[in-house]
Amino acid sequence: MKNSFDIHASAAAEKVESNDLFLGSEANSRKIYNEIREASPALWTRTDSIVVDAPGNDVISAISIVDLRDDKTGEATIETGGVGAKSVTIDLKSPSILRGYKFAVSVYATDPYRRYTKGGNAGYAKGEYQGYYQQDYPVKSQY
Repeated sequence: MKNSFDIHASAAAEKVESNDLFLGSEANSRKIYNEIREASPALWTRTDSIVVDAPGNDVISAISIVDLRDDKTGEATIETGGVGAKSVTIDLKSPSILRGYKFAVSVYATDPYRRYTKGGNAGYAKGEYQGYYQQDYPVKSQY
């Protein structure tokens, strides 16, 4: 009978073997890039580079790269940029010769200033900012 440590250790080992990559948070973000990239097997290692630029004032908020092949041996790396930057460069690589790859790549972005504007008006949107201006102070004070 396996104890809980063995079960957790084997689950962690399974996660390490997968080359899927999840960075950032998709909350309050919009998808700016979504594509399945596939390379057929060849006599050389297959590589591909993807550059995604965030539009307008947006910055990259999340990156999701999932290896869709059963063996999950493809390699995905972030070369430049990433979460919090205006762009990201993603490199995809097949594991060896005579092997291809198949990745689902999604990139999300958000406007970091969206919280502070509403309908194009600068300033704090009513009800969204829970800071200093919405605190109640006692009318009578000893000072």
